[in-house]
Amino acid sequence: MNLTFFERLLRLACEQDKLALKFTEIVDQIMKKHTGSGVKTFKLECCGSRIYASRLKSWLKIAVNPQLEELVVSLPVVYDAKHYNFPCPLLFNGSGKSISYLKLKGCAFQPMAGLGCLRKMHLSEVHITGEDLGCLLSNSFVLEELDLSKCNNITCLKIPSLLNQFNHLTVSRCKTLEVIENKAPNLCTVRIDTTLVRLPFGDSLRVKNLEMLWPFEYNLVYYARAELPQIMPNLETLGISSAAEVLNTPIVPAKFLHLKLLEICLSVAEGAFSPAYDYLSLAFFLDDCPVLETFELSVSRSSVL
Repeated sequence: MNLTFFERLLRLACEQDKLALKFTEIVDQIMKKHTGSGVKTFKLECCGSRIYASRLKSWLKIAVNPQLEELVVSLPVVYDAKHYNFPCPLLFNGSGKSISYLKLKGCAFQPMAGLGCLRKMHLSEVHITGEDLGCLLSNSFVLEELDLSKCNNITCLKIPSLLNQFNHLTVSRCKTLEVIENKAPNLCTVRIDTTLVRLPFGDSLRVKNLEMLWPFEYNLVYYARAELPQIMPNLETLGISSAAEVLNTPIVPAKFLHLKLLEICLSVAEGAFSPAYDYLSLAFFLDDCPVLETFELSVSRSSVL
């Protein structure tokens, strides 16, 4: 049994001030009919300004069962509002033992243990500490993918060595994050919104795919050429989105010996490129990629200094 509820589908048929109540009534009626039915997928997306916490907990009591495989709960994020506390005991009393995909948005999450079948976890605007997240990671032994977005209570992300199947990490707009201590032996794909100098990374020798995507970070191309061959010598694909380049691409002895795909996007929403920047210096980058197969460059300029 798969249950999916998207509040946005009601927006055209319901007045805004009645939307939350109507949505609650619909979900409540459907969930009561499926008590004890063995739900395998439960997806709930609330995009309004209100959430009925007592109702949500009653729905989760029905949805979270030993057969559940996918759990998605997306709650409205209201500025300066108190986070909804996700009822973690429902997951960690054995009822969530089959969950392989967990996606949460807009809630407080304090995991008490791990999930033995968890393979993918996406957390967005979730109130969780690095310690609580570390507890979950250390006890979710088959985890393959972690995606963190706007989780601003994490200062240190620790990825333990026992996660042998962990291979994909995405971190974006986690403002308080200061360091990633990666010990997972098979991490191969990383998407991050800053440089690894600003955010020390840990073991990265096996990383083969890297994307650095941050619209307000300058000189990412310069950094990539100057530092990445030593930090991630086995890169095969590299994507860079830089707000601006002021420093020309440097000439350094280290090469990208395995790089096959290079994508560079230079885009400025506010500000400008230095008029002295030499785009032809990007050729130094290409010269040091002996097995490069594909190079894509896109440039947009809104103003000139």
